Amino acid sequence: MQAVIMAAGRSTRTYPLTATRPKPLVPIWDRPLLEHQLRQLDGLVDEVLLVVGFLREQIEGRFGDAFGGLRLRYVAQERQRGTADALLAARPHVDARCLVLNGDDFYHRDDLRGLSERGRGVLVTQAKDPENRAVVQLEGDVITGIVEKPKDPPKDAWCSVGGYCVEGDDLRYLDEVVPSPRGELELPDFILRLIEESVVRAKSIERFWLPITYSWDVLQAALFLWEDPARARELGLVAETPSAIRARGDVTLGRDVRIEGPVRLGANVRIGDGTRLFGPIAIGSGARIAEEAVVERSILFDDVVVGARARVLDSVLGERVSIGAAARIESCPGAELAIDVKGKRVVPEIARLGVVAGDGVSIDASAVVPAGTLI
Repeated sequence: MQAVIMAAGRSTRTYPLTATRPKPLVPIWDRPLLEHQLRQLDGLVDEVLLVVGFLREQIEGRFGDAFGGLRLRYVAQERQRGTADALLAARPHVDARCLVLNGDDFYHRDDLRGLSERGRGVLVTQAKDPENRAVVQLEGDVITGIVEKPKDPPKDAWCSVGGYCVEGDDLRYLDEVVPSPRGELELPDFILRLIEESVVRAKSIERFWLPITYSWDVLQAALFLWEDPARARELGLVAETPSAIRARGDVTLGRDVRIEGPVRLGANVRIGDGTRLFGPIAIGSGARIAEEAVVERSILFDDVVVGARARVLDSVLGERVSIGAAARIESCPGAELAIDVKGKRVVPEIARLGVVAGDGVSIDASAVVPAGTLI
């Protein structure tokens, strides 16, 4: 069996993190999003077709032609003209039943297994924002219709989460898909055509589904995964005790460092005297956290520098971000924010949010950065 992962887009809603990397390489705790996806597919399928475009060389360089027991094959989508166009690019290489998955969502293998075993189907859930998704109409578990981003959907609507199972012969209907009002070839339109010819069933999410839509979802995913430590352990995520950190030869931990909650440190990290770390926190390789700094519930990519007595709360910091001494990143409940994303005001669905800083950002000493700032 095969899987197609659609990973070609620029992912502008995830800026600033995806200004310099494709979304599949955005780290979720200790590994890229795409690695999480491949781990869930390993053992369920034999080959993954990766539809790539934006900064494709980074993905190909990171993963090569195999992962675990999976063969990896790369298919170029030269122009990003929609999800159905991405599947169209992969069609010459699909020879039987296959899973078709969004490249920016995190699925659990149990849900993917259930989807693959039932034949033609769509993964669905009762999402909080059905107006932003493809809403399915059901008779029992049979899909009778699908509407992309309806204006006034019921709050309990069942929504597609971008996971599909199709047969190889079904892909001929891609030729009948016409551009949507957005000018794109959309997979829901392909599913509509498939519904006319076949029985397509809904498979509800039973474990979990994590969409990485906005930049702060990188933090939200880590919070969700560590909300239940058993969930994190099942996925192979690791947190380290202070004693285990001190025993590592590639980490320097100063005196009187206080660590609470799950913390993960990459290689060659230096933590200064009197620093306080309150998890969940993932700190990438080469990071430097100076004396008496405070970092709480945050994700720091590689080579981040946090100055002495600086305070970083509920934030995502890209590679080589520098926070000056005594700088303060503020935090507040997500519900109190309205962040401009591509001209649309978005209220973050996260308990608390500080800032999201893209690669190479520098914040001056003693600066105060308001909550909800994207830099």
